[in-house]
Amino acid sequence: MSWSRTLKVRQLLRAQLEVGEEIALLFSDIRGFSTYAVEMGDRAAFRLTQLHEGILKDRISEYGILVKSLGDGVMAAFETASLAIQAAVSIQQAFRERNSENPDDPIDVGIGIATGTPVMTDIDFIGHSVNLSQRLSGHAKSGQILVPTALCPKTVLPISLRFVSAGERALKGIGSEFVTEVVWIQEIARISDALDQITLILTEQGTIVVELAKDAKQEIRDAMEQLRRARAEEEGMLSAFLQRQVGRLTQRLMGVPYSAMRIVREQNVRDLRLAVRANTLSVGTTDGTFSLNGVDPLAAKGFIELAQKAQ
Repeated sequence: MSWSRTLKVRQLLRAQLEVGEEIALLFSDIRGFSTYAVEMGDRAAFRLTQLHEGILKDRISEYGILVKSLGDGVMAAFETASLAIQAAVSIQQAFRERNSENPDDPIDVGIGIATGTPVMTDIDFIGHSVNLSQRLSGHAKSGQILVPTALCPKTVLPISLRFVSAGERALKGIGSEFVTEVVWIQEIARISDALDQITLILTEQGTIVVELAKDAKQEIRDAMEQLRRARAEEEGMLSAFLQRQVGRLTQRLMGVPYSAMRIVREQNVRDLRLAVRANTLSVGTTDGTFSLNGVDPLAAKGFIELAQKAQ
């Protein structure tokens, strides 16, 4: 976006706020950024933020303005929620395409959008809608776009998009909020684990997309995985046994298997092995197997049947 267009949009946003009209705020958030920085180093992490910001800048500039970069995310402002949603969909589509071309190095991004009348300074926006959109981005899974449910009745979506309730969420510093997802993938079915940490989406293209919740405790998961693999001869028989037990217990409590963090985010359904046993849906991939725990067995069987038809 040219400087003149950026200035024009800023002036329009300021004029809206001065007369009490709402504007829309968008936050994006890279999933697993802290762990990526630890594993790959600061230079690689910096390149990741530059790539992320570059993709977002190009899409945001078509609909609004980039307010600021947050390292592992960005903040943007728009005249309307519709424009913010269109920008968010364009962003997620770009990352989906990028990840399909780089399956071994996916970038997972969650997006939150809210509307309101924040205080506008020369370089920033301050207010409840800012905080709300940032909290929603933290709750969004990779590939997801979350908005407050109250925003939906006053927002018209393009035909290719739809709103789906995501239930009530407890947002830090804000309280309870009913949340809705903007569904942009043309899907046949979806299923999530009991803790809503993993969602599988069966698309009309015959692929399965994996959406992962924000992994704020990835460092703990890594440590527990190392403990689980500790060799008895190094740590002592009893110590190693106890550590492995703690690792398994922690992984169950945290909901998402470590192996799920490493899988390709979108794969052809023909390349996956789906099976349900009791309330566990297992997904076999070329990278290993991960499970969705606490699923409804009937829903899981229905998902598998639809997946088989889509092959």
